[in-house]
Amino acid sequence: MGIQFETDYNMETLTAMAKGLRKTVRKKRSHRVHIFAAVVLILGLLTILATTAGGEPLGASGVVTMLAMLVVILVSLFEDKLNAWFARKRLLPGTEHAVATFEEDGYVSATGVTESRFSYAQIVAVAETERYFVFALSSCHTQAYDKRNIRGGSVEDFRAFIAKKTGKPVEDIK
Repeated sequence: MGIQFETDYNMETLTAMAKGLRKTVRKKRSHRVHIFAAVVLILGLLTILATTAGGEPLGASGVVTMLAMLVVILVSLFEDKLNAWFARKRLLPGTEHAVATFEEDGYVSATGVTESRFSYAQIVAVAETERYFVFALSSCHTQAYDKRNIRGGSVEDFRAFIAKKTGKPVEDIK
């Protein structure tokens, strides 16, 4: 096939990777975490309402409860960006830019410090955002390929190719 992608692993790419994991292989876990967060917020709100409805001042424990609720809301709203930030901290120097070449029998990803060969069987899930293809290799490992920097074929050709090679649908994620 000979399709090639060049990808810069910046915050936007890492955020897409985090989102791809959350919406594919971590989907059930993510759903459970969101339910837990909603329960915590409801309990916090009920605690504050019960305290203030009884005529008592909010007090230090009420302020701490409100701060904890705010943290839960912020983490829930920005979870992909937060995960991307942690991933960027773990990114090895020299791996910020990758060139991946997809052939019939597998693909090779080369960075400034290493070159790795992968089998299509290693891909657990394939997701597609507006800008990236995201491969989930496990519940913790992903790869992203920037659709703007594709050579040797079209995005449509690659989508069909990767679905055929992995035997998995390409999940469109927003």
